[in-house]
Amino acid sequence: MITTANVHYILSVILGLVLLCACTPSEGEQRRYVDRPLRYEDTVHIKGVTVADDFPDYTSKEAQQLYDSAAAAGVEWVAITPCGFLNNIDDTVVAWTRWSRRDYVAGIRAARSAGLRVFVKPYIWSMDFWSRKKWTGDIVHNDSIRRAAFFRSYTQWLCDCAAYARDGGAELFCIGLELPKLSGYAAEWRRLIDTLRTVYKGPITYACHGIDEAETLPFADQLSVIGVNIYPSLSRADHPTDADLDSGWANVTRRLQKLSSRNNRRIVLTEAGFRSMERTTWASWEWPEHSSRRTDTSAQRQAYEALARACYGQRWFAGIFWWKVYTDPRKQNEGPDGFSPQGKPAWSAMSRGFRDWTTRTP
Repeated sequence: MITTANVHYILSVILGLVLLCACTPSEGEQRRYVDRPLRYEDTVHIKGVTVADDFPDYTSKEAQQLYDSAAAAGVEWVAITPCGFLNNIDDTVVAWTRWSRRDYVAGIRAARSAGLRVFVKPYIWSMDFWSRKKWTGDIVHNDSIRRAAFFRSYTQWLCDCAAYARDGGAELFCIGLELPKLSGYAAEWRRLIDTLRTVYKGPITYACHGIDEAETLPFADQLSVIGVNIYPSLSRADHPTDADLDSGWANVTRRLQKLSSRNNRRIVLTEAGFRSMERTTWASWEWPEHSSRRTDTSAQRQAYEALARACYGQRWFAGIFWWKVYTDPRKQNEGPDGFSPQGKPAWSAMSRGFRDWTTRTP
């Protein structure tokens, strides 16, 4: 007799195979997925990095070299990030630009050819982010007509991205990135997800702006795994000890555990990172150009190790995408004090953490 428990078990096995297998689809083949949450009984280790949406692009020889070096360091996933553009934060039309319309399908396949799994994480950009010091959290449409227009355009653009994910064979897709003033409109997001499912059948997430947004997300039940972008303030000390950082993480992981338990979904850190600067574990979200702290690569390494101690192997934890790496490490737009771990002690710390995580149990 086929019982509900049997069905749940079968679905668990199928999704595990989807997420843990990296077989490349043949030409024209559409991958088939089972959509269900990642729960405590599922075993998955998302060991990832975000690859900057920059030049050389995702199909370049430099990108292939990055994929190979990342895989050698224990990375198993990469986040590829298509860009949508708003003229300003009040605009309702999300558009592709000449710069952002790349061959993302080929980029996904290039990463998968290196044995990596792919997370497609579309994001919105606007010149207001530079000229007016705004960000996606400032996008708000209180007027219902303008809000409906925005969601129509955003859904259409997102479905284009989803088609790239489907055709390239991506294993995870992000339906939104840090839109805290829009994520409360549950009906709009549920309609978006229904439309998206006609294009992409695989596991989905939403990348919340920290734990605060995640705790109030009204459509978490529609997600396969809860995504959180996290840049925590752990210690004000100029040179914190490991114990200082562990204490700071205890407060953060307590909230993440409760979030996971309440929604019966595991959590992936869709972004997490630390700059190679002194006091990097305080206000860690600040971009290097907005800070005057001195370069300190050992502080970045220490922060990587502290996150691994706090999160890896925990039952609520599905994985991480470290922020971020570049196809051309010499280009690193952020400079030597930026977020990238490439060519720094943090790269080895990341590699050790991924290796040791495999042997850890909750």
